Amino acid sequence: MRVCFISHSAGRYGAELALLELIQGLVKLGIVCMVLVPKEGPLLAELDRLNVEWRVVPYPKWISRRIWTPYRIARSIVRTLLVLIIALRIAQIIKKSHCDVVYTNTTMVAVGAIAAQLARKPHIWHFHESVYHNPDQKFDLGERLATYLMDRLSKMIVVVSRSVQEDYKRYLSLERMRVIYQSVSLPKEIESPNNSFAGSLFFQCVIVGSLNSWKGHDEAISALAELEHRGINAHLLIVGDGAKRVRLKLDQQIIVHGLQQRVKFYGYAENPTPLIRAADVVLICSRWEAFGRVAVETMLAGKALIGSARGATSELIQHGETGLLYEWGNCIDLADKIQYLYENPHERARLGLTAQVWAENRFTQERYAQEVASLLSEVVTKTNRVLQS
Repeated sequence: MRVCFISHSAGRYGAELALLELIQGLVKLGIVCMVLVPKEGPLLAELDRLNVEWRVVPYPKWISRRIWTPYRIARSIVRTLLVLIIALRIAQIIKKSHCDVVYTNTTMVAVGAIAAQLARKPHIWHFHESVYHNPDQKFDLGERLATYLMDRLSKMIVVVSRSVQEDYKRYLSLERMRVIYQSVSLPKEIESPNNSFAGSLFFQCVIVGSLNSWKGHDEAISALAELEHRGINAHLLIVGDGAKRVRLKLDQQIIVHGLQQRVKFYGYAENPTPLIRAADVVLICSRWEAFGRVAVETMLAGKALIGSARGATSELIQHGETGLLYEWGNCIDLADKIQYLYENPHERARLGLTAQVWAENRFTQERYAQEVASLLSEVVTKTNRVLQS
């Protein structure tokens, strides 16, 4: 079987890392993979190491920011026309490469689905995101038309969590959707933290994620301020970069609370595992997560985890067993949970160990590849039957 994967980037973020792990597993099963990306990036070096063919085909997204400009509608129209034109080129690539199925690894692009239709090949759409929880993004064609096309142009739709499935079930057929949790593997620890706090005299909290307002860094800072009022010597390390406006707001919040010596920014870490291992507790304060790779990485590292009781985070964390959940938006509740783990080191260790055992058995590359491979076989077999009838 030959599969053509469509990715919205060649970066090393959540969806791309999941794609890389999936391809690694499928290659071991004897499935031939090819990957199309809109421009070059670090993912391609990883594909080269796997001897996986890739091609750069500049194609646009069909999702844009909600910021109004005089040219917004015109740009959306131009992008839509480009998608149709480039889909013709990709359809030719699919045919010449003798691909059996097209697999779009994101909701951010639609060119793969259209190309598959033109090439008369089955298409699978894999949803790693949901625009319903991102106020900055919208479909160029509008929500209803975009989701209608997703449904019509796909034989099956894979979603990364039940939370994502819940978002889309109002527009998409539940029979077409299948929840498949991705695999997560800890990278080799080639990076040493420049802020070594292992064995320090303070209680170290770490939050890993890009600097976006929905990631909840402000909640973590507010909870830290509350802990300081309670006389608890807790510190916070923020790992990740992002919007400058978000960083400015966080800096102002830190100054207002007088936490300059307790909150530090690490910046982007290609491999945050050493920082996670050195922490006392890892925080997931997002308003909503489609999956939550950092949560699983924390579990695999055997560290205690506190997450907001929203989205897929509440699916991954079994409260009191594999971590603790707090009410999102309630900084006092978050501070209470941090204080509990601060005062109960044995419970902190137990949660980390229980989570590690559970995650190691659940988020394996073998399981992920087998589930997707079965889906690919099912779709290709059904399509061939229809073509032969």
